Amino acid sequence: MLHTRGVRLHAAVAGAPTDPLIVLLHGAYGGWFDFRHTIAPLASLGYHVAALDQRGFGLSDKPAPRSGDTLHLLRGDLKGAIATLGHTEATIIAADTGAVIASALAEAAPHLVRRTLTLPAEPPLPLLLRHAPARVLQRLPRGRDVLDRAWRNGFARGLAATDDISADTEEALALRLRARRIDNALPHILATHRLRGHGGDARGQALDLGPLAHVVAPQNFVAAVGQRLDA
Repeated sequence: MLHTRGVRLHAAVAGAPTDPLIVLLHGAYGGWFDFRHTIAPLASLGYHVAALDQRGFGLSDKPAPRSGDTLHLLRGDLKGAIATLGHTEATIIAADTGAVIASALAEAAPHLVRRTLTLPAEPPLPLLLRHAPARVLQRLPRGRDVLDRAWRNGFARGLAATDDISADTEEALALRLRARRIDNALPHILATHRLRGHGGDARGQALDLGPLAHVVAPQNFVAAVGQRLDA
């Protein structure tokens, strides 16, 4: 666990702490596990690699969300994580809304971000789910089924836009569904999803891959990242 800014952030870490840092940053639907097949291969390229669970996700703390300052909080958490990992700068590789957060940090503290590599945004949730409060969705009759269906549909659309799938797609989806059902996670998931439209995902260097390449096409993902890191 990384202790920073009064919260504990879970990170799966590989590689020597003396090597340059890569932070892998998931989007609104995922967690550190989205990168589980890529952490060790990236570390083998000579990097200290950390796949974070952002605040409110996975094994990280889930304090009550504060309305209106999600981006500020997550940007600050990312800054704190880099320092807690023992580094003064990092390459950030970000998926989906993670790109917005990475870009916000690069803009606010450019000395901390060596480079940002981004994947395309995943398909958004249906309009109703995007804007409904989490407590309302959780109280709906068959609310869990509604959310599961939205997650499955979005994942299927992301798969359709991703080439050379080599990982177990059912396992990947099951991990996402399980993470969404963790107590107190849904408010953070929805708040992070609403970061779409901030414009940060247009910054950084876009990887020419599908939105789920890091999840289901890990060999392609690692190869593309390696080429950018060597450039």
